[in-house]
Amino acid sequence: MATVTSAPSGFRSLIGPVVAPRAFDFTQPLTAIRVVAGLFYIPHILFKLTGIAGSLAFFAKAGLTPAPFFLGLALVVEAIACVGMTFGLFLRWTALMSAGCMAVAAYAVFATKGFGWLWNMGGVEYLAMWAVVSLAVAYGAWKNAGRA
Repeated sequence: MATVTSAPSGFRSLIGPVVAPRAFDFTQPLTAIRVVAGLFYIPHILFKLTGIAGSLAFFAKAGLTPAPFFLGLALVVEAIACVGMTFGLFLRWTALMSAGCMAVAAYAVFATKGFGWLWNMGGVEYLAMWAVVSLAVAYGAWKNAGRA
């Protein structure tokens, strides 16, 4: 007798799995990249928290005002991206959130320092790489969500 499997409802299908299938299967190349991209948020967050005055000044100079609101928003978004990407939670969306976060960070760097590419000279090279990695992780999550 044939069994019929039903597809998830539209909303549920859009949200995707809570935990990515094979979230810690390190035989999958994107797993290590995803976990590292998530963990890299930890120093990013700590830098903001240990230098709040400097962070507020940076956000204000970038035009992200009120700076305290945008600093708090950045910390919340980065914490969600950190946990989500590290543990594979709501991966489709947390990886997209990560990419968006890095796009805003790149904008802020351009707004405060002008156009520059090399990260060691204050450019956005690192942020762009992080955003592309995040997009690759999101794409992989969408593509592979049905494969368990």
